[in-house]
Amino acid sequence: MTAAPAATLPAAVPAIARPAQRRHRRWDRLCALALAVVTISWMLAVEGRQGIGRDEAQYFRAGAHYWEWFEALGTNLKNGRLGASFTKEGVLPFWSDNPEHPPLMKTLYGISWRLFHECGPNRTWHPLPASGPHRTLALFKRESSAFRFPAILMAGLGAAMVFFFARLFMGRTAAAAASIMSVAQPHYFFHAQIACFDAPITTMAVVVGFAYWKSLHSARWGILCGVLFGVALVTKHNAWLMPFFLGAHYLWMRRGDLRRLRPPRVPLVFVAMITIGPLVALALWPLMWSQPIAGPRWYFLRHLQHEHYHFEYLGRNWSYPPTELDLKLLRMTFPFVTTLFTVPVTTLALGLAGALALWRRWRSRSSDVLPIDVPGSTQASWLRPGVDVDRAPGMFFAMQILGPMAVVALPSTPIFGGAKHFMPAMPYLAMVAGLGVAWLGRALLALPLQGWLARERARRLWPVALAAALVLPSVVETRRSHPDGLAHYNWLAGGFAGGASLGMNRQFWGYSVLPMLGWMNAHLPKSRSVYWHDVLQDALTMYVRDGRMPAWPGYSGVGEEAIEHSDLGIIIHERHMTLYEGVFWDSYGTTKPAYVRTREGVPIVTVYRRPGTGGAP
Repeated sequence: MTAAPAATLPAAVPAIARPAQRRHRRWDRLCALALAVVTISWMLAVEGRQGIGRDEAQYFRAGAHYWEWFEALGTNLKNGRLGASFTKEGVLPFWSDNPEHPPLMKTLYGISWRLFHECGPNRTWHPLPASGPHRTLALFKRESSAFRFPAILMAGLGAAMVFFFARLFMGRTAAAAASIMSVAQPHYFFHAQIACFDAPITTMAVVVGFAYWKSLHSARWGILCGVLFGVALVTKHNAWLMPFFLGAHYLWMRRGDLRRLRPPRVPLVFVAMITIGPLVALALWPLMWSQPIAGPRWYFLRHLQHEHYHFEYLGRNWSYPPTELDLKLLRMTFPFVTTLFTVPVTTLALGLAGALALWRRWRSRSSDVLPIDVPGSTQASWLRPGVDVDRAPGMFFAMQILGPMAVVALPSTPIFGGAKHFMPAMPYLAMVAGLGVAWLGRALLALPLQGWLARERARRLWPVALAAALVLPSVVETRRSHPDGLAHYNWLAGGFAGGASLGMNRQFWGYSVLPMLGWMNAHLPKSRSVYWHDVLQDALTMYVRDGRMPAWPGYSGVGEEAIEHSDLGIIIHERHMTLYEGVFWDSYGTTKPAYVRTREGVPIVTVYRRPGTGGAP
């Protein structure tokens, strides 16, 4: 048989494969869409059970203020005074609320609230009086749900992007499993349905990482990565770290140049991130328009010099950077031990299997140059810096997983929110776990199956069934954790009770009072004076707006004086707040709680009531 001419074979193969490639892309898009829809639907179905925390309540308020700027913009445009909205006086009154955090998500929260909340004629909670007819689409009865909707949409986008990214390394079934495992993590799931920034920046970490990976072969993706990095910068401040993790991978990928003492070219993608990224961020942050130098400088210094909050880890209250060596070493274990105790064990085990598969790939390489995609004749350049070398997926995943954890492991890094500080590592961990699913699926197909198990249809279904069985425990565990995902720990830690026994953080932000508001409404003392401990007034206002509780005019304050003026009070169980329980005993004259909210035997919130204050017993 005569071999086909070398010049004609490459041209013929793509022509034959093109319809199949289109079918594969169409199925991939449908699968990604389905994963996004399921993620969004799941979160919308349960978000109403999750309480409102301190930060989220402030972002509600700020988002509503930001919307008012758009309303003023429309009014000024109608009156022929468009420029007035872009002056310092037209910007600061709206955009100065919560200036220490970037505005993108808060803006989306405010727009969603304005468009989708149910707003009756007696609603008077807008930051500024509504001008003209105030009609909405009324998709959500609760205003908090309307605020949260963009965060949930971002979680759906994250699920789709994990699938698309994982498809570059594994089959469709394993990629879908990776996407599900990226969502089915109790601590991520908790954050993904609230109007904060941690789940959105996790999604942006995948989006920017995907664009970077594609840019290694495509100049257009290099430009797009710069734009997307700018969007990440106005999502949350830890976007600053993305270029460092990506840059570490790039230097490893081009380590052959470094060994030859030939510095690699600075690729287009990093030029775009450094130049286009900040410009996009500045354009999307109105507060910085009138102070393009001083504003970003203040913002950077604010977070580089951030105060240290209290957090509980392994039985200790960490409120300041440790100075003793043994405590520094213990503090450095925080992100790794927390990951070990919070991520579902099946996901951890599959991640280990995927890491071993990547290690075997690296060990079996015959040379330092082994491309993932078959390279063409294109010469490596700053436009396409990865066409002539192996793109080192193992090191890429290692940098994206260990990089965020390493930053949090520094003893000088402030921690005030548990696993959320290194959450951008979690979707990449899920993708490595997806590689573990793929490896196990190949091992299953390699078994000498007999009878109907060996039939072609059964051989196609077995990997799907295996993947479903492997991801189901993480879905069940995540469902079980809700709405107290922050207090949840996996079976390595011993569940809710085991995490408490180990002295791990149970909660923060005062979100955990929602399930007990009904009891408190029914047992409100005649004075209606309540001590709310760590629950912010903005959160209480939103509970009233949502119809969860009546407006209680009692004493508002913090500390011992506030307890003395109250007749009903709560204590949220965090180690640095335990002293307040003794204040209740002394002030109320009793050590008997009126109500204790628990999860699997672990106290979350305790209520005390002053004896003889009337109302329901």
